[in-house]
Parts: sequence; C-alpha cells; structure tokens
Amino acid sequence: MHKNISGGINMLSIHLDQRSGKPLYNQIYEQIREQILTGELTASTKLPSTRSMAGNLGVSRNTVDTAYYQLQSEGYIDAAPKSGFYVCALTPVDYRTKPAVPVPENTTGSTDTADASETQDKPAFLYDFDPYSIDISHFPFSVWRRLSRQVLMDDHSLFLLGDNRGDQALRSAICSYVRMSRQVTCTPDQVIVGAGVDYLLQMLSLVFQSSSMNNITLESPGYTQAAHIFHNNGLTVTPGTMDKSGLSTSSITPESSIVYVTPSHQFPLGTVMPYVRRVELLTWAKSAPNRYIIEDDHDSEFRYRGKPIPALQGMDDENRVIYIGTFSKAIAPAIRVGYMILPPELQRRYEQICGHYSCTVSRVDQAILTHFLSEGYFEKHVNRMRKIYRSKHDLILECMQPLIDRYGLTLQGEHAGMHITIFLPEHINEQSLIKNAATQGIHLYGIESHYLPQHPEKLRQQAILLGYSALTEDEIKKGVHLMVDTHIFDQSSSSARFLS
Repeated sequence: MHKNISGGINMLSIHLDQRSGKPLYNQIYEQIREQILTGELTASTKLPSTRSMAGNLGVSRNTVDTAYYQLQSEGYIDAAPKSGFYVCALTPVDYRTKPAVPVPENTTGSTDTADASETQDKPAFLYDFDPYSIDISHFPFSVWRRLSRQVLMDDHSLFLLGDNRGDQALRSAICSYVRMSRQVTCTPDQVIVGAGVDYLLQMLSLVFQSSSMNNITLESPGYTQAAHIFHNNGLTVTPGTMDKSGLSTSSITPESSIVYVTPSHQFPLGTVMPYVRRVELLTWAKSAPNRYIIEDDHDSEFRYRGKPIPALQGMDDENRVIYIGTFSKAIAPAIRVGYMILPPELQRRYEQICGHYSCTVSRVDQAILTHFLSEGYFEKHVNRMRKIYRSKHDLILECMQPLIDRYGLTLQGEHAGMHITIFLPEHINEQSLIKNAATQGIHLYGIESHYLPQHPEKLRQQAILLGYSALTEDEIKKGVHLMVDTHIFDQSSSSARFLS
C-alpha cells in the first residue's frame, strides 16, 4: 500500500507492506524518519494529524500514535499544544554513512547503573519502592541450571585461564546482541568483559590517566558512583547541568576531555536525549583530539511505549563513543557481567595499560551467559520482563494519580526503566517526606544523593524516585494507598512543619 499524504508544505509519502512481517507502526516511523534525515521533510513542517494519517493509510489511530511517539521521543518531531506535530530542526549530519563493521562468521545471533545501596543491609519496611532493585521471581532458573550443568559437563577447559578481555565466544555474542538490539557497531576485539560496570570504569580510569585525559564532566543528577571511581583515580570531576534534552553541552567545561551520559534513559531523571542534542555531543567530541563520550546504556531493554531508542554509539562516525552495558539489570544483580566497547584507538591503549589484568568474570559464568544469549533465552526473558514491568508501571501511574492531582506533582521518566521520577512542589520537603513515609513503613528514595557535591544548591530539584520493579502488583496498590490514607505529603509540607 502506497499513499501520498498532505502534510504542511510537503507531501508525506508512506508505503506499507502488509506482508513484510515488520510492525506497521515501525514502517511508518522509519519512513518518516528517513524523510526527515534526507531533508524531504524540512524543519517546522506540520505532519498530518494522527486521525488523518490513520484514515489515509487504513490503519488504527493507535498505530500512528505509536509511530509519532517514537519519533517524538528521539527528537525528530515535536508536539505543539492544540496544533499538532512538527518536524524539528536537525543538524545536517548523516550518521548512516558510518560503514558497517563486519561480524566474524562464528558470531551467533539471537548501568550496572545501580546504587551502592543494593548491597547494603536495609531496615525492614512494609513497602520498599526501591528504584535500584529488579524482579528476580520470574528469572528462568531451570534454564540457567540446565545450561550450567551442560557447560560443566562439556568443557573442562573452562577451569583454565582465558582471554584477559573475556572469552571470544561471549564477546562475539555481545557484538551480535548490541548490533541487533541497539544498532551498535563493533568487533569482538573492541569488547572488554568485566565483573560489573564499576570495575570497567576503574580500568577506563587507568587508560584516561595514561593519556592525560584527566577531566571528566558527569550528568548531575546522575550516577554518582562513577564520580567516586573517577575521583579516586585522580580525575577531576565536574557536574554537567541537565535540561529537558539531557546534558547541556554548554555546561561542559573547556578542560573536560570526557563526558559521561545516559542518553537512552537518563538516570535518575528518565529523560531521553533527542537527536539534536546527540549531534551536539558528537560535534563536541569531534572538535578536538582525545575527546570521548562514555555512553552508559544501563536499562535500555525496558521501554514500554515504542521501541528502544538507538544507541548514541551507532551515530558515531569518528570512533569517539565508549559504549558500556550490563546484564545485571536485565538478568540478576548477582550476575556481575558488564561490558564496554572501546573505539579502536582506546582499545589499543587499553591493551598497553591494562592488558596484563585477568578477566574478573569466571569463565564458567561467561560460558553460561554465552549460551543464554546465543540460544535466544535472554531475548525471551527480556520480552517477558518487559511485559511484567509494563504492567507494574501502568499500575503505579494509575494508583499515583490521586496524589498527583491533589498535590500538583509532576512526573518524568514514565514509559521506560524501573522507576518514575516524581518532582515535588516547593512546599513539600523531600527529606521530610522520606522520614514521614518511613514512620508508616514505606521506604522512599530521594534525588538529593544523586547530585554531585559541586552542584549549586539553588539549582537542585526535590524529587522522589519511585521504584516499582521489585514489588508485586498487590504491594504497589497497598503501598500507594497507604501513602494516600496516612497523608504523608500533607505532613511533609512547609506549612505543616511551621504549625507543628
């Protein structure tokens, strides 16, 4: 089916192939995106309404809504209230010209960004809205046990030392996975496997030190554990301010040669970095030698509307992006397997500086994970967990609505990840709310600890990170209803404190 649809100045041409097996929303998304990137749809062009588009294409309005939402999330279009959708002004860069990296024939297809509180003993609460935990009750333990037995029976060589970067089979499986799921291009030689993201950042710090790249800008609020690691390794850490598009490039200091970002789902704010800002970051990196971007892709698997946002690394045509991922969020925290994909130049430096360090992940665990990835179990598990988390996500939003309406709360980061960020009005104090909730057996988590110390006090926001992944749906209902019934938000207001 081929349609030319009037839309503003231009004619929007959409061809839908009902027999391709590709979802119709994805076909619409890809074709509009292509026409924007090629300049066929120019900046400020108004797109047809979702109703009009659906009628002309003979598809449901929900199909068009999903396509438009994905385009908006990635920063290709924007919505004007009571007006419609318009094409955004994009920097004229064509990231598609990056040549594909050949994948070895033996490859198979198919932010440990967690707070340190994961490992600490916590007091008992009736309802713990932990934004760092995951639901392990649905993990396929029987599959993992079977693969474990198979690995131990079949390959006794796994008890010998292996490749310092991680076994070739696992690195190849990782290449295949990130290529298909995140549009990341790499070879197995670029992949470094390690016991969690924190260890990999430690190794990366040694590489930076040896190259006199001693200043790094981090998102604030952001992943403060990374800041501690870099600081403890002699790097100067400066806070980068955040706006609605993510890290503001204007806040990168002239001394910085490294930028640390979480563009697909910013932690903890939940924002998605749009195309224009991504181009700005890449332009910054390319404008001087020895500038790099660390892309922490900590929980990109869990997106509940549209498809996962492509990785920044896939836009990089000059090898300036260091891509970091982990399996701890998608599988289990105890599966301490993270990986980083280094640009070729940094890969060579890594071999010189860190090549003598042994891989910190057991070869047995590496082999199990390789089978889990290459035989399709990981993809199946992620798809299952995405549905489970989506149901919990929708439920907590529904339950929170009375509180949102009553207290003028604003939300950010919905439709992705494992928590929602709830911004508090000025009259509600974050720490008072956390303390008052604790008296009722409710564990809430604030945003304050995620700001770097140098971040100006006046620029800090008050917010609660409301995690839902580790709670059952019944616990979510009861926990939120308890917040409503006990009036903890009223008790945390400045007027309440004054009256008391």
